[in-house]
Amino acid sequence: MTDSRLAELYDKQAITEVLYRYARGWDRFDKEALLSCFHEEAENIHGSKRIRARDFVTNGLQALDEVKSMTHMITNPMIEIRGERAISECTFLAHHRRVSADGSGEEDMFIKGRYLDLFEQRGGAWRIASRRRVHDFERVVPPADQTLADAPPDQIGARKPVDPLYSLLDALG
Repeated sequence: MTDSRLAELYDKQAITEVLYRYARGWDRFDKEALLSCFHEEAENIHGSKRIRARDFVTNGLQALDEVKSMTHMITNPMIEIRGERAISECTFLAHHRRVSADGSGEEDMFIKGRYLDLFEQRGGAWRIASRRRVHDFERVVPPADQTLADAPPDQIGARKPVDPLYSLLDALG
């Protein structure tokens, strides 16, 4: 394998890790992880709406503060690299456990779509310069699980810094 092929694999892995860090950032309400995915002036595009990525993250965390838990999955990343720029397309599936619209209990919201990203490598680091989110599917349903309400707290995911992930990261030093 040539050095250029190894470099391409390294760059694709670095970009993939940004995509995964973005998902984990939402799941753990980790603002620093989310912001680390974007260049300072990066934008998010949602339909005809354009917003700075920094503002999208800040506003999103505030808007989702009442959400009990979230899970974001990233799949099928396809990455095309041209020098210090790259295009990435990946599929996401998001689940939000939240208070139901009528306030009578909880509901599960599922969203599926794609992130279409322009990445740029600056100072050796790949980050998103522009993101377009495209939705393909949304569904809101009553929660189907019955046992989580009785589970011990240490078996339930939590926000940063309470989630067990952060004590594991701290143990690495």
